[in-house]
Amino acid sequence: TAIAAALDRETARIDALIAKKTRFIELLKEKRQALITHTVTKGLDPTVRMKGSGVAWIGEVPLHWDSVPIRRVAKLESGHTPSRSEPSYWVNCTIPWFTLADIWQVRKEEVVFVSETSEKVSELGVANSSARKLPAGTVILSRTASVGFPAIMGCEMATSQDFAAWVCGDRLSNEFLYLCLVAMRDELGRLTMGSTHKTIYMPDIEQLRCPLPPILEQKRILEFVSRQTKRFDELMVNVEHSITLLKERRSALITAAVTGQIDLREAA
Repeated sequence: TAIAAALDRETARIDALIAKKTRFIELLKEKRQALITHTVTKGLDPTVRMKGSGVAWIGEVPLHWDSVPIRRVAKLESGHTPSRSEPSYWVNCTIPWFTLADIWQVRKEEVVFVSETSEKVSELGVANSSARKLPAGTVILSRTASVGFPAIMGCEMATSQDFAAWVCGDRLSNEFLYLCLVAMRDELGRLTMGSTHKTIYMPDIEQLRCPLPPILEQKRILEFVSRQTKRFDELMVNVEHSITLLKERRSALITAAVTGQIDLREAA
């Protein structure tokens, strides 16, 4: 009874610390998201004159910026699954094929570029389907099941139909588009349809708009956001490590107490 009482008190203290640190990580993620959204829609100059964008999630933008449908400044593509009943499409495969099985890579926002895939398809499979080989640098967005996760292709690859993809033109940096997709997370959630099989349909994808600063300003924004988010990411890693240590301490304390390695009778 004495051991149980002491353990209850000590584990409750550790659990309270874990809860506080977990909440701190959630707050850091919210601040990180807010930083990205503000910067890609308002820029870096707080004194600049603003104008309405006509898009709810964007709000006002600097007077010299545009607000455009993404498809006007980037070629919109989608993916496809070659027939599984044709073995030749799935042997001697050399083309990385990004699917929902690979989405775990980009659930953590510090991962931007993706090159590894769980499956590959053959040249023949791509040639005989609606799949496309898309160039390195293409921006992709998951639009089915795990909705709203963007990434940038680190090499030439194809995708399944669960993704929308944009090949950016000269006026839009692919990394800036990536940040815009991160910033419009709530908007993507609003467009998601279905309860069990969640999807953003392609007609809605086609209507997505983004803020469009001059290309040199996009690069300055990217440099600023990269510096700031690195600080958030490093802090979150440190806090996550401390949570892991607390959980290990909790487990070790219980083991030591119930096996008689420490005496908790006086502590009780």
